Order: sequence, then structure tokens, then C-alpha cells
Amino acid sequence: MRRQRSVAGVRARLGRFLERRSYAAVSTPIIEPTDLFLKKSGGELAAQMYSFTDPSGRRVSLRPEFTSSVALAFAEKRLPGPLPQRWRYAGPVFRRERGGDGGGEFEQLGAELIGAGSAAADAEILALAAQGLSALGVSGHRLRIGHVGAAAALYDALGLSERSRVFLMGRLAALQTGEESPESVRASAERLGLLSPDADERLARVTRRMSPEDAEEMARGLGGQASSGAAGQRTPQEILRRYVKKLRQTDEPGAFDRAVALSGELARAAGPAERARERLARIASRYGAPDGALAPLNEMLDALAMYDLRGTPAAVDVALARGLAYYTGVVFDVEHGGGRRRRVIGGGGRCDELVSALGGRRRVPLIGFALTLDAVTGLLPPDYAEEDADGPATALVTAQEGAFAEAVATAERLRAQGIPTELDLESASDAAAARYARQRGIETIMRVGQDGRVAERFI
Repeated sequence: MRRQRSVAGVRARLGRFLERRSYAAVSTPIIEPTDLFLKKSGGELAAQMYSFTDPSGRRVSLRPEFTSSVALAFAEKRLPGPLPQRWRYAGPVFRRERGGDGGGEFEQLGAELIGAGSAAADAEILALAAQGLSALGVSGHRLRIGHVGAAAALYDALGLSERSRVFLMGRLAALQTGEESPESVRASAERLGLLSPDADERLARVTRRMSPEDAEEMARGLGGQASSGAAGQRTPQEILRRYVKKLRQTDEPGAFDRAVALSGELARAAGPAERARERLARIASRYGAPDGALAPLNEMLDALAMYDLRGTPAAVDVALARGLAYYTGVVFDVEHGGGRRRRVIGGGGRCDELVSALGGRRRVPLIGFALTLDAVTGLLPPDYAEEDADGPATALVTAQEGAFAEAVATAERLRAQGIPTELDLESASDAAAARYARQRGIETIMRVGQDGRVAERFI
């Protein structure tokens, strides 16, 4: 009974924390079509879900997470309002532990920011995850931050096929822990057919430099010169087309070995944010990555530095590359404790392809996080207490160009005073900010000028 009261209290208090930042409550079904969650995870969650066939014959699952359901509601236009949209959720999720042992029902709370694809949006979500725990009185937690897009850009500089890039990124964590060695990674790649035979290296290199359409046209031309008879069930042209496609998906052993070496360096680059940034910059230079390859990661860290994380340390670790099937940018864990007592109590990331994958007509930026309330409840301080509730957002803080850091500080000061406040991430002009405020029902705009002065305007 005590645990139930504690979880309920934490859920309510974090809910108010998010509400002050303009995250409105949304609820989602406990049971959804299984395919919904598989589209997001690329099958990674399949072994962890509780799935069954309902009376109508549909394959359904108890929800293992919330993001897919929120994204589907948005794609189906069930979430009204202008972009960006901010939503919060809380409730039980159902998931087995990896390997099938343990797990069951967990209480989860999180938030999704839809329609904002900037570094400022990334920073807002990361800050919420860290500050929310601090607001409860929890201490000793930290952010471990990776970036799928930045890591992919470093591999792409080596001209790898997409299959090899995904394969290597998926093994960064195992290289980091020593579960795998460069030799075992290469041996696995050979077994999977990721490396082209020596005799085919030149042709493989040529076809990878061609567009898919040009490579297919080449196969068509070669097929036209071949015998017109069928070889088994396939024509010579079909055989050649499949051969060219296979070549495009393999890599030269030399290039692949260089990519394995890159993987080892990336796995060792983890550390406090500033130190890791310097290491990654040197790695990018050594491997010939284009200027700007690390820009999304660096811009996000710069934006995050504008927030008061209340002592929460942030580490950068590009070996954190889970969820490659759906994450497109920043990915992060919220950790607590150290050594063998280290545990992940939450996390999240950016998955900008999810809305379109679920039937949306266009690509819509989406980033969010979730905390495991059962774990958080066990970290509450002895003097934890409830707080009074307050209302929805009553102020919108917007900034002139170059004044975003001051706008963040202004929003934080207002929230500390108990004034629910939303930070404007997308408006390109004062008129756009006013229009957005009216649509959101916000009556006050706090405009931060380049000189740091704040002008209050009532709508």
C-alpha cells in the first residue's frame, strides 16, 4: 500500500512539473495492435511483449511503451492544436526483461515533443528528464547521451554500405564492454556476407558509387547482352540484377577494417561531455569526416548548457546506439548509481521517421523521454513531500535571435516562482508567437530582447 501511495504521489508531482512546462495530459489504450510497436522497434521488442490474439482474430499486445501510441494518435489527427505539441503521459507498461526472465508490469511517466526538430528541442527534453528527478529530491542521477545521426555520419565518411554501418553501430556497446573484439566483429561480418570477395572489390566499389537506378540500368544492360534463355526460374537479367544488388550491399575488406578501427575509437571516446566532444572531433578529423558531421551533437550540447541541470552530470557516449531501427538523432539514458549498482531508470531519444511510418502524410520531428516510476520511487529522499497543484501554462517566453539562453533562464525563473511557463521553440516572428499563444490559450508573452531585457505583452 505504501508503494502504491508513493508511486501515485511521484506520478502526480512529475505530472505537475511537466504541466508547468506546457505538457498536456494524453491517455493511450493499454491494448494496441502488435504491429504498431513492431513498426517503431523494428522487431527489437518482439521477444519482450505480451502478445495474444483477440476475439476478432487480430494480433494485439499490452503496450510495452507509450511513444508509438502517442505518435499514432498524432498521425491519425486525434491530437489537436498547432505545432509544436507537448504531451505527457503516465500509466502501466508491460514488458519482459531481455532473455525472457523477469519483468511484467511497470509504471512509466514521460513526455513527447512533436513538431520541433531543433537542438533546442533536444535540450528541452534532456533537461526535463534531469530536472524532473531533481525536483523530487532525487540525487546521484546523470545523463548518458549518444547521437545516432552523428555516429552514422562518421561511418558514412568511409563509404560503407548501410548494412555494414548498422551492423557496426549495433556492436559499439559490445566492443566497449569487451564482449566482442575487432576480430570477432570482422568474423561475424564475413559470415553475414557483408564483405565482398577480393575478385569483386572493384565492381563493388563502382556499383556503390552509382545511384540505385543507375546500378539497375547497368544490370539491365548486361542482361540484354546475355543469353535470352532462363536459368532455372530466373532470367539472366534477373540474376545479374540480384548480383549487382548484392555487390552494393557489401564492402571492401580494407574499408571495413578501417571502419572496425573507427568503432574501437568511438567505443573508447565516452566521457564527460566536453572531454568526449574533443575526442570525437579528433576522431572525425583522422577519418576524414566532412565538416559538420558532429554539428547536431555539438549544437544539442550547447543548447543543453543553457539549462540549470541542478548538478546533474552529462556524459557523451556514442556507443549508446540502441534502437537503430527508429532513433534518428539524440538518444539518451538516465542512470543512477555506479559500478555494478548502476541502473537505467529512464531514457529517450529522437525518432523523426515514426509518424510517417505509422501512416502520417509527412515526416514530423518527434522526441521524448520516459522514466520508470517504480525505480524512481526507491530513490526518493526521506523528507520527500507533496506540493500544491497549479494550473496550465499562463506565459510564453520567446526570444529575439541570439537571446535564447536568456529566454531559457527567464522561463526557469518564472517556473521557480510557480508560474506555469512554455518556452517558444519554433516561432519565426513576434506575430507568429502571438498567433501560437492565442491558439494555445496563453494570455501573456514574455519577449526577451538581444540586450537581455524582458518585455511583457498581454494577448
